Amino acid sequence: MDTIQGVLLLGELYVNSSLKTENFTFAMVKWYDYCEPKENDPEPTEIYGCPRLTMLQDYNIVPLDSISHAVHIIPRFHKENQFLVNRYLF
Repeated sequence: MDTIQGVLLLGELYVNSSLKTENFTFAMVKWYDYCEPKENDPEPTEIYGCPRLTMLQDYNIVPLDSISHAVHIIPRFHKENQFLVNRYLF
């Protein structure tokens, strides 16, 4: 199953050597996964056309150029560890 990532931190790292200076632009991302339908959960997997997500415990550092598009992750305050993703905002 595919996962969605949320960017938490943008940064740049400069490495100086005797030959040249390297610049690395990166993003620290937080990973989300789509909610699996459950027998005891009557809610659909999509609400208002937005898929339901759960937050995973994984973080990664990725090059900023590898991020293909932005999404808007909306917390569901009345549900524990549930979010919606609005892919159509940007």
